[in-house]
Amino acid sequence: MIFANVLEMKIDKYLNYVDKFVNVTSADPFYGISHIDERILTKRPKGVTGIVVKEDNEFRFCAPEYIKLDFELLWEPGNTKWKHCMNWINTKNSFLHHVITNLFVLQRDFWQTQDRKTMAPVLQKEFLEKFPFPYLDASRLSRLLSNTYVSFNGTKYLLRDLFWNRRKVHTCILEHVIRQQAYRVKDHELQEILKRDHGIDLSVRSICNYRQSVGIPAYNKDYLCIPYDNCFSKLLTLHNKSLPMIPKKAGVYEISIDKDIRYQNIYSRVIYFGRSNNLRNRIQSYLYNNIKNSVLERHRKSHELFIRYFVTHQHIQVEEELLRRFRDTCGSLPVANKLPKR
Repeated sequence: MIFANVLEMKIDKYLNYVDKFVNVTSADPFYGISHIDERILTKRPKGVTGIVVKEDNEFRFCAPEYIKLDFELLWEPGNTKWKHCMNWINTKNSFLHHVITNLFVLQRDFWQTQDRKTMAPVLQKEFLEKFPFPYLDASRLSRLLSNTYVSFNGTKYLLRDLFWNRRKVHTCILEHVIRQQAYRVKDHELQEILKRDHGIDLSVRSICNYRQSVGIPAYNKDYLCIPYDNCFSKLLTLHNKSLPMIPKKAGVYEISIDKDIRYQNIYSRVIYFGRSNNLRNRIQSYLYNNIKNSVLERHRKSHELFIRYFVTHQHIQVEEELLRRFRDTCGSLPVANKLPKR
């Protein structure tokens, strides 16, 4: 066992690790125990390290007791292995509280509104410069963020997703501005709106690139918009870490790649529309080694796949409408689809 592995442990495995340490060493403890703070969580939602609560207009982190433990070495144990375990638990717990507490400060507007447009742009490197902590470096921060989830008002957040670069924040705001317009506006008009209403100064070229990255066509190509476009989730990279963000509900989903495909009438990045009674389980199946759909399998091997979804109990009808609209617009079905049977 090395410290990097401890940092990357999912919460259930980590709690078992701490529990084993406490039970094995309790007969002859070489340490004293205190708590980082007293906000102990007795009932933890599945898969999260702790929950965020708002008290007196301040945000607090509540977690199981093992996440709050702070050990003090009293004497040298005979087995140095357990001393290392103690140090690693202390360090991970202190890292967690340092990062989460300062994210309350850094992303206060987001915690207040839970609106991603209010996210403060920050990179992990910038966070470390602004909030330094002993032994916390870029590699350790990245490992810690990759498997730490917190819950706030019933919504689950991966800590890594609270670090947005400036482009991602601007793209989110741009998408919101476009969706709010009663008509398709030109890029130079978007440039003026962003500068006037949001204090964001972007070139027309940047606006065009950002718009394309979220699948919004230019103002004079609104016929490319698919029905229900405003109902779809944000675009997610298809990998295991995106799965917790996808609900176990009925709906439709769209799979796209990172490169334009030439269809009969136009170019598009969409390669598949699908439906399921359980979106998460169906989308998870595309991460397995053998995908039954040979076209999807081929594209997965050669491209990065992206997915977005739309929760609806009318998923059969919606999927058919999406496919027919795509065929009418592009001249054919997405490359990995077949015409649904009626």
